[in-house]
Amino acid sequence: MRVKRVVANIATGDVAAAKRFYEDVLGLEPLMDLGWIATYGNKASRPVRLSILSEGG
Repeated sequence: MRVKRVVANIATGDVAAAKRFYEDVLGLEPLMDLGWIATYGNKASRPVRLSILSEGG
């Protein structure tokens, strides 16, 4: 089986600050946002994906 994607999940107590950092500083685009979890990434040939979350386990 071939791995197609690895997404890091990063816990945060301040979702708004994390969103500003990943969008404004790192230049990642929001791909999904449910309020308590948001996934960011880019459209490179080897894309970056990460999710920030404030709840869940």
